[in-house]
Amino acid sequence: SKYDRQLVHQLHKMLGAISPLALGLAGAAAPSVAVTRAAVSMAGSVDSMIGKYSIKGTVYDPLDLASKYDVNWLREAELKHGRVCMLAVAGFLANDAGWGLPGLDIKCSSIEAHDRMVESGHMWALLAVVGVCEFLHFSVVVPKLDGDWGDWEPGNYGLDPFKLDSPSRREAELKNGRLAMLAFSGLVTQAALGHAAPYI
Repeated sequence: SKYDRQLVHQLHKMLGAISPLALGLAGAAAPSVAVTRAAVSMAGSVDSMIGKYSIKGTVYDPLDLASKYDVNWLREAELKHGRVCMLAVAGFLANDAGWGLPGLDIKCSSIEAHDRMVESGHMWALLAVVGVCEFLHFSVVVPKLDGDWGDWEPGNYGLDPFKLDSPSRREAELKNGRLAMLAFSGLVTQAALGHAAPYI
């Protein structure tokens, strides 16, 4: 809708202004995004996407988001958050099991790790890397919103050095990512409530 496009445009302008400053790159110019894009209905393409519930092969969309938002944008976000959460769950569990990075002597629980990383200054490096990646990603994906995605496939960054890509692996990644998003929420909640590993 027009309101959604304006909201995304304002968000992009805000992030474009903040990201370079946060990274100390105040001279970098944010890419401009045209406000007027041809509205393309993406509701029909959700049926051809992988990741349906396997019992009936149906799309689970109780809020009818596919008719309100660009489904390619939603899939891009789902894949990215799923991948991050798969890494986060593995890192959370590894740290609480006592495994750490070589040369990084920060012994604490995963729930305390954020504050310790901020104190040690390591969080700035992470912020810089993630900020650059997000800014580059936004500059490519945001102009495609509610328009022609062309040959861009959501979540495909061309990183497959071992040639493992297959339809079944793509579906497994999507479903494992969904599980990881729920799992990470549960891990953080239980740890914040004071329950040590195994978080019960």
